[in-house]
Amino acid sequence: MERPCRTCLFNNTERKQIQKNIEDYINSLSPDEKAGERLYKERLKICFECADCFDGLCRICGCFVQARAAKARSYCPGTDKKW
Repeated sequence: MERPCRTCLFNNTERKQIQKNIEDYINSLSPDEKAGERLYKERLKICFECADCFDGLCRICGCFVQARAAKARSYCPGTDKKW
């Protein structure tokens, strides 16, 4: 039996709240924890082009890719480590 994806379970209002929570999380990171803007955008580009990214979620680890890409010491969870 297939499990529904997490974002498919949310209505539009809940999706907006999730996006706000992700943005709040990213904004709460200290400068030492946060990836630079250029690196963040490069990571997101790679994530959003990846077949394992669906609606902002990583199918490999289940994270919100925006939150993962924002952390300087994070890495791609894929076996080929795209970033």
